Amino acid sequence: MKKFLNVIKRNIFYIALIAGMVALVGLVALYNVKTQSDDENAVSSEAVEETADRSNLGTTEAVKETLGGTAKAEDKTEATTEKSSEVETGANAAKVEEQIELNYDGSTALMWPLNGNVIIPFSMDTTVFYETLNQYKCNAGIVLEAAENDKVSAAYKCKITEITSTPEFGNVVKASLGNGYEVMYGQLKDINVSVGQVVDAGCTIGTVAEPSRYYSKEGTNLYFAITKDGKPVDPVSLIEGE
Repeated sequence: MKKFLNVIKRNIFYIALIAGMVALVGLVALYNVKTQSDDENAVSSEAVEETADRSNLGTTEAVKETLGGTAKAEDKTEATTEKSSEVETGANAAKVEEQIELNYDGSTALMWPLNGNVIIPFSMDTTVFYETLNQYKCNAGIVLEAAENDKVSAAYKCKITEITSTPEFGNVVKASLGNGYEVMYGQLKDINVSVGQVVDAGCTIGTVAEPSRYYSKEGTNLYFAITKDGKPVDPVSLIEGE
């Protein structure tokens, strides 16, 4: 025993060194095991988070796609509805247009477009005197005495075909009565009809304007003319009561 103890005493340094090395190796092994475990846990957490993110992303994209598809479907439905409404409106307008009959045949008396004396009569066979022009010439209509702002009424149911202006007759409205009959209203202002509009007899076409320079001495007036297939017709022969 004494011999064994003497051996230990002599080698105590080496024994302690070996024991220390063993302990160090043990600590290092424990540290590595813990580090590996933490890394695995971190990787696992990252994998879980990535999976969750992918899942959420997929869900979000799916929701967006679903909402987008729903919105597109709604837009498409709305566009189709609007287009159908436009087509239906156009069809209804066409039907209304077809139902409007302009069949004036010359046998029904027309209305006076306004109350006023005829200061220059219709005359295509002979000439009549124009005071402002100081000359005689034919007249394809009648010149009716009027006051500025007098209302001018449609002489018969008609469709407005043209709104224009000329140096002689000022602002002019032309309309079709049907069957080749057309009327012309000249020396107007405040025109409240539009091309393509159908107006009934008695409806206001506009008001009387100041006379053009061709009629300055005749005074304020309405120029009223009628044609049948392009040929002048005496308006007085067709006006109510004549």
